[in-house]
Amino acid sequence: MSHPRTPTRVLSLAAAAVVVPLALTACSGNQAEIDAACADIQSNISAVDLAAESIGTDVLVDDVPFQDDHYSVLDAHVLDVERLEEAARGDLSRDATERADAVNAVLEELDFGDHDGLADALDWTSDTHDMILAACDY
Repeated sequence: MSHPRTPTRVLSLAAAAVVVPLALTACSGNQAEIDAACADIQSNISAVDLAAESIGTDVLVDDVPFQDDHYSVLDAHVLDVERLEEAARGDLSRDATERADAVNAVLEELDFGDHDGLADALDWTSDTHDMILAACDY
């Protein structure tokens, strides 16, 4: 026996066709944007590490001003990680938030902080390095 196509049945099928993809997107986030942000993070992570290391050496060891291009690399990384944070949900979003906060702490310490705060922020950034790569499946 076939079921007649009633307006109610057609509407419920149409609603399900809309709701299921939205529910899946709500669980994981915008996968295309997540993939793009993760690709940018992965491709720039070596430059980010080098910039952070150089800032630490310049400011904490050699007591000379940091290079503006190192600051710019970290600032761009924060934007990539924040893009990931906004697109993702759940653990991935939380990991991105922590990474963005860690790298942003370095920038804030460079602008307003002291050597101890900068050392702590650089350690925190280092601690979140593997976490953000693992979160992006790298």
